[in-house]
Amino acid sequence: METIRRAAKVHPISDLQIEYGLASRGVEARILPALRELGIGMTAYGVLSRGLLTGAKPSGPRDMRAHFPRFAAGNAEKNQPLVDALARLAAAKHVSPAQLAIAWVRARSAAEEVTIVPTMGSRTRKHIAEALGSLDVSLDASDVAALEAAVPAGQVAGARYGEAQLAALDSER
Repeated sequence: METIRRAAKVHPISDLQIEYGLASRGVEARILPALRELGIGMTAYGVLSRGLLTGAKPSGPRDMRAHFPRFAAGNAEKNQPLVDALARLAAAKHVSPAQLAIAWVRARSAAEEVTIVPTMGSRTRKHIAEALGSLDVSLDASDVAALEAAVPAGQVAGARYGEAQLAALDSER
């Protein structure tokens, strides 16, 4: 947060790219309020927590997810109930878990009074179509509350990155 304030004093900042999604909500306490105060938007990456929220599993040791703590043995099993809860809510709305998670980030934009643009990586046309389909998903306050109850802040087991990587992230200080 202090880095954002220092940077904004030197040059106007229009956007901060940072990880944000149902599974990664650490920015809510200090960074989002600073962005709101300074009129800075956010480009949110990691919206699906590298596929964790969709139930994706690492396909082998060459899959980068195999090296992230949230996918490690023990943590993956602890996170499965959160994944299942999101899947149930998505099924009730007749959308995919990915679409629901992306729609939640868009809904947080209005709630936080900060322009938040979710961005997703994609390896297939199917994934692109699915992400674009999230634009048709509308959430009301009760939907947002249900999602936040299903995947509570701070309840995802395992850090976003390994210890050495986390130490290098300014957003974690």
